Amino acid sequence: MLSRFCYRHPPLRWAAFSLFLLAFAAPELRADFAKGLAAYKTGDFAAAHKEFLESAQAGEPPAMLSLAFLYLHGEGVKVDYREAVRWLESAAEKGLAPAQHSLALAYYEGRGVPRNTAIAANYFESAALQGLADAQYNLGVLYARGDGVKQDWARARFWHEKAAEQGVTDSELALGAMYANGLGVARDYVEAARWFGKAAQQGNERARSALERFGGPVAPAPMPAPTVSTELPEKPSAPAAPAPAPKRNFWRKAPAPLTLSEFQALQARAVTGEAAAQLELGIHYYHGDSVKRSLLRAYVWAKRAALKGDAGGEAMSKGMYWELDEQQRKIAERLLAPGEKP
Repeated sequence: MLSRFCYRHPPLRWAAFSLFLLAFAAPELRADFAKGLAAYKTGDFAAAHKEFLESAQAGEPPAMLSLAFLYLHGEGVKVDYREAVRWLESAAEKGLAPAQHSLALAYYEGRGVPRNTAIAANYFESAALQGLADAQYNLGVLYARGDGVKQDWARARFWHEKAAEQGVTDSELALGAMYANGLGVARDYVEAARWFGKAAQQGNERARSALERFGGPVAPAPMPAPTVSTELPEKPSAPAAPAPAPKRNFWRKAPAPLTLSEFQALQARAVTGEAAAQLELGIHYYHGDSVKRSLLRAYVWAKRAALKGDAGGEAMSKGMYWELDEQQRKIAERLLAPGEKP
């Protein structure tokens, strides 16, 4: 019976992005960007490129994203993934969620940049925290797969729930499968049927098929065979000298700015679990150096370092906890896995 509800890792989603939605998201845009939108609507992609470029060079994030869109799809210009990524990076650094999501996909697929799923996961999280449903779904997929991040069914469920709240049927289907198989949650057939039903009502055929076949106990999901280490234990070494206590409020001192490649390397080290990199990334988010400032991201990365025993991360997360508002604290608690809450 398990095959009826077997959890299959779904593909990632490209955001349902339309250039014209940007006009409604930011009505006070430069005139040349508005001209670019008008030209794009008529199919005059060369004129759209010219107007978008002028607006992007003036620092308009939606124009940067639109320019990247043209290079990704070869409209008015030749397809150029590297040039697309360059503009996506500029828009992402200014905090534009669709750009962060598209940049994450570029890193995930290796378009215009070397493939790096850890960096992709960090950009997905940036966009997901701003409420972008497709980024929330994709982050749920990565946590379920253990792709670019450590596999964590609790976090997978959290992000799929966020996406499902916005009507993403693939997340509803994923939640149904998770409850049916007891992945990250206690097995609950009633809850599984509820999620399958939500997805089926929106026309998801896989969910409808699951509901039609639903009935009878589902066999327990097979557990992977335990791996046995063949490495000999290391000889005990002399205890290391205790690390010096971090200076009080050390994180309030602005760090040296990083180049784009340096910041990307730092992200990759942090996402893969290096405590020192997590603390450093938190400090950069705290000051807004090399990335858009975010107290929430600063706290979460410092706390992740603290949970690995890093004294600096412990001092920073405790010291800046009271700078967060109540909503930010609640989000931070949910972002940290069970047992990792502040």
